[in-house]
Amino acid sequence: MQLSVMIPTYRRPKDLARCLQALSEQLRPADEVIVVARREDQDTLDVLNGRVAASLPLRIVIVDLPGLVTAMNLGLEAARGDVLAITDDDSAPFPDWLQRIELAFERDETLAGVGGRDLISPNGVLIDHSVRSVGKVLWYGKVIANHHLRLDHAQYVDLLKGVNGAYRLSLLKEIGFDRRLYGRGAQWHWELSLGLTLRQSGWRLLYDPEIRVNHYPGQLFGDRSRDAYNVEETRNRCHNETLVLLGYYRNINRLIFIFWATLVGTSESYGFVQLLRYAPKEKMQALAKCRDNWYGRYMGIRSWLRH
Repeated sequence: MQLSVMIPTYRRPKDLARCLQALSEQLRPADEVIVVARREDQDTLDVLNGRVAASLPLRIVIVDLPGLVTAMNLGLEAARGDVLAITDDDSAPFPDWLQRIELAFERDETLAGVGGRDLISPNGVLIDHSVRSVGKVLWYGKVIANHHLRLDHAQYVDLLKGVNGAYRLSLLKEIGFDRRLYGRGAQWHWELSLGLTLRQSGWRLLYDPEIRVNHYPGQLFGDRSRDAYNVEETRNRCHNETLVLLGYYRNINRLIFIFWATLVGTSESYGFVQLLRYAPKEKMQALAKCRDNWYGRYMGIRSWLRH
């Protein structure tokens, strides 16, 4: 089995150097490492010409347009292995990462993808809450991620996390990464689109908490922000989720999802109930979040109807 690794990267040279170092220490070495970088990102290109990069079977793919989906589709075109493992430049896979990925695919021919936990330790303290479920889409539209939290057993899931997922390359080349998604930076919900497309085709995805990467969430660019509310990010996230889930659900579940997303929502995408919940603390910003959620849902419905 030939294992390829793909890393889309943009303006995070120190993070990328750490990720490449971790890949150079794999117990089962990668057969190729594809790094997709922007032409104008000279600091990143300098890392790719460094000592650690030289020790890897490196292939550099240059992208001139913004957006994660565009970058990943270019990397996908270049990949030549049997399995494509995807991670972010701000990760450091454990030494047995590729070894465990390979073993999972060898054990189960019904798997389209396998992935695991991304360990996040802000200020040096691991986020380690225990959960019962990871990577699930509920019947009414709620998406449960939790990939960074503690689950004590492997389970089949509906989606894997972008920082720690591997897929059969032949399947990826058939469907590609969803070009309909909005966003100028790391486009929200591409993992959801990919996972549900594979599930609809009868394939299975496995989450194994022993397939691990350390994740050091890096600086964001484009239409995303970790520290401040971003109107464009909220609208794009809600658009993408709505578009994907309307394509996944059938008949009455589509109406249930729209009703739930509009009336209730989540702590990230406010519906009317969440607006009432957060308004005493956030005041006018809560109203803005609800407004932008509804606008994103509306745009997602329009995009779904067009497709």
